[in-house]
Amino acid sequence: MSYASENIAEALKEARENKGLSQRELSARSGVPQSHISKIESNAVDLRLSSLASLAHALDLELTMIPRKSAPAVRSIVRSTGSHKPQSNNDALRELARAQRALDALPKALHESPAMQTLQRQFQEMNNFRNSLQETDAIRNMRSALEAVENSGGLKSLEKIAKDAQRLRKMLAHSVPSHMSDQPTNRPAYSLDEDDSDG
Repeated sequence: MSYASENIAEALKEARENKGLSQRELSARSGVPQSHISKIESNAVDLRLSSLASLAHALDLELTMIPRKSAPAVRSIVRSTGSHKPQSNNDALRELARAQRALDALPKALHESPAMQTLQRQFQEMNNFRNSLQETDAIRNMRSALEAVENSGGLKSLEKIAKDAQRLRKMLAHSVPSHMSDQPTNRPAYSLDEDDSDG
């Protein structure tokens, strides 16, 4: 495999990981078999243009041919537009994807519970904060708790995790700094003014 192909394979793998996607999830989005994605990322197969186009589209990347002399300027522009997120953001996104998979893997008996529905909603809403999500440890703790739910009391554990997820989502919505995330943030999204009469 050529040096250019290795760079492309590495860039595809990095883009997949930055989005918090497994190879299987990328396969479902792109239509490229998971086994082929694995071979592409490990440089074990020549990358076909059709596969590259499908993977790039699924990863929100654009394929463009530019003059070689312009390549340094284009790379500089790409770096300055922030396409590479901070590592803690990448880690948080990966943990969120893992937490969603752990939630989906819970026993079917729990899937109808209000706590499960709350968690599904909170995880979906956290995805709306993808660009500012930095709370890797909090999400990792939720994922670990979800993975242990089956052995630790089922519904009660799930309800506690749902409350933690609500607290984290509120913190993101109100832009509360990470160091204050342990403090209760029960501010409503809006409030009506109380009666201000002096009498």
